Amino acid sequence: MQRFKKVVGDILGFVVILCYKGVALKKFDKHVLSIYFHNPSPFLFQGIILFLRANNFHFISGKELYDLALGREELKERKAFVSFDDAWKGNLKLIPIIEKYQIPISIFTPVKPVVSGNYWWEYVPYLKNKYPEISGAEDLKKMKNRERMEYVGNAAAERILKRSAVNLKELKYLHKHPLVTIGSHTYHHPIGIQCSNEELAFEYSESKKILESWLKTEINSFAYPNGDYDERDFEFLKKNGYKMAFTTSPDLSRKNNGMYELPRVSINTKGGKYENIARMLGLWHQYIQPLQLKLKSENRKVSVQIVDQYS
Repeated sequence: MQRFKKVVGDILGFVVILCYKGVALKKFDKHVLSIYFHNPSPFLFQGIILFLRANNFHFISGKELYDLALGREELKERKAFVSFDDAWKGNLKLIPIIEKYQIPISIFTPVKPVVSGNYWWEYVPYLKNKYPEISGAEDLKKMKNRERMEYVGNAAAERILKRSAVNLKELKYLHKHPLVTIGSHTYHHPIGIQCSNEELAFEYSESKKILESWLKTEINSFAYPNGDYDERDFEFLKKNGYKMAFTTSPDLSRKNNGMYELPRVSINTKGGKYENIARMLGLWHQYIQPLQLKLKSENRKVSVQIVDQYS
């Protein structure tokens, strides 16, 4: 089923790119394209990079993006900023591509997975089988932070998983690479809006302190886990000396909170090249997503009619 979705997504993506690519690219004559990955295959990553190169994008570092956002530099050509969330072990496989095309990248790293080896959502299948009240990751995201951590802590004590995150040695290797910048992604990768003030303060301060201690460098950038944040986050960013923070919103037009609400477009690890290019250019949200929502709405209407018919 997943393969079928990927094929359909690629077909739809290819069609909208064919029809609207030229128009979609024009907005990046005035705006930096900021994209982020999680754990892509080398094939998908290289496909995205080659598309950007073919369409005259120049890759910039976080520092260059910072200067552009502050108006210290003028945008004279198409530029793309590439980042990764979570510091997956699989990201190491992308280094040859990054070196070949000289792509500066930022990797937003949560501390706890570097130590433990895994991310909390990897325990969801185990928790689903053990607890009837949990049907998926979304149920855990809706819990208060302390409650979610208790579930995950119990699962981690009972279930040993193969390491998915980079270890400390690998993180230090990445940090020493001239094309890589490490940023913070909190300590535990919580859902920030579900944290108490004390919990959230810890996530910001402790992650920065430990990363700086490990890497012997200043950590200036941050990415919001799950894209969730509120006014408290801005306060903790300022208090801990972060210079910029990235959202998961692709909206280039909305008014934002300056350097603490920088937009990014998510690249779907499970999607194909053309689907992701369509997402990256904003075409998926403009043309395909409304169609998806309409179809879901029609399906719900049919479902309700069938239920009413037999009730």
